[in-house]
Amino acid sequence: MRSILAAVLCAGSLSAMAATNWTLTNSAANEPEVTGWKATSNASDIYKTSVGYWSGSGIGVGGESSSDGQHALDNKDGYELALLSFDSAVRLESVRAGWTYNDTDIFVMAFTGLGSMTAVQSLDGGTFSNLTSRGWTLIGNYADIGTSTRNLGTTSGAFENTYSSFWLIGAGGFASGVGVTNDTTSTCTGYDRRGKCNAWVDQPKYDYLKLANVTGTVKPPSSSVGTVPEPGSLALAGIALLGMVGLRRRERAH
Repeated sequence: MRSILAAVLCAGSLSAMAATNWTLTNSAANEPEVTGWKATSNASDIYKTSVGYWSGSGIGVGGESSSDGQHALDNKDGYELALLSFDSAVRLESVRAGWTYNDTDIFVMAFTGLGSMTAVQSLDGGTFSNLTSRGWTLIGNYADIGTSTRNLGTTSGAFENTYSSFWLIGAGGFASGVGVTNDTTSTCTGYDRRGKCNAWVDQPKYDYLKLANVTGTVKPPSSSVGTVPEPGSLALAGIALLGMVGLRRRERAH
């Protein structure tokens, strides 16, 4: 009977750890709150910027013109970040874009702390090239996410136990100590008399996307010792106990 009760209570605790889906908007009252950050280069200071929201598509950063996609989260004419601030420590597990243009590479980082410095303090006046020395951990680079849900690979492996109230999502790739990186595409700049290209140049391949939603798991309590079971768990335990009593009565009757 004790083993069944333990199993039921364990199932109740696991259900409390189920992944949550969060829709991203530019409302300060939304969970998580999204703020925009930007720098003109990897070596220049990061500063706070605006966040736009398009229903059905998601959020963009920077407030630029929509004529070429720069109203989205992008890495053209500067590098942009969306800072997601949660009320509790969470493990971010997936990201989905609701709108994309051109390339759609992203990187994801978690604030794991640096002394008394807060996540906002680490960004404000920091640079992309020194983010990983200012309390941010690179979770991964994710190429061509498109508009399908992209799992971040955090439910197992090196980042299975990485929980934070602050997460960064940026356009492009990221390399520690360097900053944002871009893919390139080769463009022909000259042709011979037969019309065959004889001169090529590599051009940056920019990334544009609007972030629609993320999923993740809220950090579970560090210990269940001395805690009071939730009402739902108690109800399940009661059902299990009644089942055991009935089973034993039937066994005795035989």
